Amino acid sequence: MYPAAFLEIQLRFARRMAKLSGMPYPQSVLRNTALYRILGLDWSLDPREPVWQRFITTLPEEGTGIEAAYNFYAERCAQGLVPDFEPSRPHWGCFSFEYDGDTRVVRLHFAANLDTSGTGPLSSRRQEARLADLRAMFAHMRQAHPDAERVEGGSWLYNRIEYRRLFPPEFGTSATVAHPALIARGLWGQFLRHGNRMNEEVAARFLTILAGLRDTEAFAACFPYQNLLTEAPIQCFYA
Repeated sequence: MYPAAFLEIQLRFARRMAKLSGMPYPQSVLRNTALYRILGLDWSLDPREPVWQRFITTLPEEGTGIEAAYNFYAERCAQGLVPDFEPSRPHWGCFSFEYDGDTRVVRLHFAANLDTSGTGPLSSRRQEARLADLRAMFAHMRQAHPDAERVEGGSWLYNRIEYRRLFPPEFGTSATVAHPALIARGLWGQFLRHGNRMNEEVAARFLTILAGLRDTEAFAACFPYQNLLTEAPIQCFYA
């Protein structure tokens, strides 16, 4: 399970964005956090969804704790309603992909919690395991999608050498800053360490910058690690 502080930091961000924009707080939580997905709901972001309607009744008032909201999340976890990863895609270790046949583009995805070794999934000790994941996945890809031409990625993880070193150099050096996707869990993952422990240092930096935010258009600067987009020809991976 995620720690309570992981939900709380998103709620604090949503409250700040609501104050600056005039948006109702529940709507800001829907649009400016990943909590809809964290509760195990789909990508519809339907504010009328019954589970979401029940959840927003637990949202804390300013200056109060988040016990009720966290208990709601914990109950759904206990019921097996909050998957750790996208169950609709096959996985090779920590990696999975989506393929768009129209554009011939492969989109990479990474789920850290699928490494159950007890060691950080991007640590030096697990580097060979991650490379084995990628070799197996691209071997499958070559057979299943021989017409694929390019590989794309999008994550804050491309800021970290431990992640970039798993890929061809061309893939990492192509990185460009992208507009953050607040409703996806990936961007918020920078506040977590291995085992879903809170990264207090990164969280503190975020909250310090957030306190000085005056313009909602500048919200991306609050995040210590920006979301990066990467791309390279698939032949770089096969080589």
